[in-house]
Amino acid sequence: MTTAIKRKSQTVFLTVLVKLSAYLILGAMPMSAVEAADYFVSPTGSDSHPGSVGEPFATIQKGMDQLQAGDTLRLREGSYHEQVRIVSLHGRKNKPITVKAYEGEQVTLDGSVPIRSTWAPHRGRIFKTKLAQPVWQLFVEKRSMSSARWPNGNWIDGSLWDTTRSMAWPEKDRSSFGHHYNAGLKQFDFSSEGAIIVVASGSFRTYQSLVTDHDAGSDNFKYLLDGVRQHTMGFTVDRHRYFLEGKLGLLDVEGEWFYDPGDSMLYLWAPGGADPECLDVRGKTLSYALDVADSSFLAIQGLDFFSTTFQFADSHHVTIGDCRLLYPSYSKRMLRDLGSMDVTKMLVEGEFSPAHNTVRNCTIEYADGPALEMNGLGNVIENCYVHDIDYSCTYKGGYTLNMIDAAELIFRRNTIHTTGPSELFKAGVRNLIELNDLSWSGYCQNDGAMIQVSVKQQDGNVTRYNWVHDSVKQGFRFDNSNKPNSPWGENGRAHHNVAWNVARQFIKGDKHFVHNNLCFDCTMNDLSVSSNIAIQGRNFSTITRNNIAGMLSGDIRKPASQFPLPGIASHNWSGVDARRDVRTQLRDPDHLDFRPRANSELIDAGSTDVGIELDYHGEAPDIGPYEYGDKNYWIPGRQLDKASRPIPPHGATGVKLDADLMWLPGREVRENRVFTGTDPNAMELRSVQDNNIFVMREPPSAGATLYWRVDTVIAGGQVLPGDIWHFTTDNKTSKR
Repeated sequence: MTTAIKRKSQTVFLTVLVKLSAYLILGAMPMSAVEAADYFVSPTGSDSHPGSVGEPFATIQKGMDQLQAGDTLRLREGSYHEQVRIVSLHGRKNKPITVKAYEGEQVTLDGSVPIRSTWAPHRGRIFKTKLAQPVWQLFVEKRSMSSARWPNGNWIDGSLWDTTRSMAWPEKDRSSFGHHYNAGLKQFDFSSEGAIIVVASGSFRTYQSLVTDHDAGSDNFKYLLDGVRQHTMGFTVDRHRYFLEGKLGLLDVEGEWFYDPGDSMLYLWAPGGADPECLDVRGKTLSYALDVADSSFLAIQGLDFFSTTFQFADSHHVTIGDCRLLYPSYSKRMLRDLGSMDVTKMLVEGEFSPAHNTVRNCTIEYADGPALEMNGLGNVIENCYVHDIDYSCTYKGGYTLNMIDAAELIFRRNTIHTTGPSELFKAGVRNLIELNDLSWSGYCQNDGAMIQVSVKQQDGNVTRYNWVHDSVKQGFRFDNSNKPNSPWGENGRAHHNVAWNVARQFIKGDKHFVHNNLCFDCTMNDLSVSSNIAIQGRNFSTITRNNIAGMLSGDIRKPASQFPLPGIASHNWSGVDARRDVRTQLRDPDHLDFRPRANSELIDAGSTDVGIELDYHGEAPDIGPYEYGDKNYWIPGRQLDKASRPIPPHGATGVKLDADLMWLPGREVRENRVFTGTDPNAMELRSVQDNNIFVMREPPSAGATLYWRVDTVIAGGQVLPGDIWHFTTDNKTSKR
């Protein structure tokens, strides 16, 4: 061996020895001695920088690629248009990896790009421009335009949710599956051949297909049934409400747009007929800003998603907190893509695969497609605000949140309203569904319920302390098939829920506990614990107690005299049986005060034998979900930092003179400070208290307007001033 080779070998050996020694020393050190790192990203940074606060990276991807357990990536204010792909990024239980907005700064992950090409007049107030890349959703001044369609409907004025305006029905006497007649088609001065039809065919089924045959001015068209026949089974064509998209001729009102993938031409009738070159016009080009797989113990905090969203595959212990998802998903029908939509989802291998993922304090707004799809064991959806979700209902069936394969999920303190699918929340095995405020749902499909618990999911399910109201759909339902000899669910519990102005509450199956619910003003029987074998009712061993309802029956429409409550039923109050309205027993349900009034027949009239221990005041539990004399009033829905959800509601009129003031306390409240007065600029401090019911010692006079607010005091004495609310009392002097 030459001298040079010997020296080289010695050098290599010494280098390896030094590295090994360092590794062994580091490995022997406790984990706490290895400090976590902070990295920074800014739109003005550079990926050649070290990622420090003074020299940040430019892309989130670069920052994410540096992270290890315990590290934090802080994003500086601005907009980021990139798809961040992450595989096998793992924090630890006590050292999670955090990606968050820099303190006090707004960070937006943006799935859209500006359209700055030259626009030219097309026809009337419609302009056109050629694009360099396709887009499948269009925004003007950060508001989504409506895909050109017939009948018309959009998010701006809410007409999407009025299906008497935004959908059409075939003439039932002449129409058949695949061949629809409608007199409104005669107005078309173009052929709709090649258009896309979206059909709500029945229950939770919606399908999309292609129009194959139509002449301008004709009152009928044909469309393909290949691949969609399963959606028509069991239904009649008169239930087929539908709309058409995908033809330039359908662009006929302001706020609509069309993109032709054949020649890359974009058409827009901007709001007010404005020239698009004078507006901020953007197009969606990116489905997922965060695309994560096989990762764990991650926290995504305080980010805004605009025209994009996230998906997590085979990942666990992921927390999404304080994020806003605005227009997160949208169909690609404009690109003539009828495939599955890219939606917000956190999916693992199966129903009982460990997941433990959390979505908390988030807002999800204006989505075509479901708000969220999750599965796996031990997830949490908590304190979220979700609205204006899914007008087409073309993603895998009808639901706003699909949790049917999410076992032992907690669904708590969410406010959700204005949705298209037949089912709002589709529950999984042993779900806890509590303190949610659910309303205005199911506009664009038939059948359904706001809380849907199917056969296999009923065992161990608990649905409690929810308000379900103002919907064409059912409130809460334990369901099963109506087919003869079909299986039924067992051992579910529904208690202390308030339901009003919905279709009904419907309990099928057996061995359930249904107690302390209030149900009224429904279009069918308010609470049906079904004994009707014709609709697969059973409930031979179900316990039904302490409920108050306008109509309480064993059938959905017929009275209890024909269909008595099955199983063990006692200590209930039925308005039909008492020949009185439920309002005679409650303080002021029209203004959301559902407590028993003084001298009500509900007080101390309930049973303690409901399968769990009940908290109550007096000699026995009250019938219904609220206890007379309780110092607190439970109010469901999303909690804010400050006080919210005033009762009487803000702006209410005709309020009883002896109304109490109640509110949903702030999330971290230590103390409530209540101010009232007849002048919003001169209110006086009336009370400092830790509960959320304020009893006015000097009630306002008849016809007076009272202003009030509740300031929230949190830890350290910080005061979060409340909003100013007001209501006007009844002109009469009547009290409860």
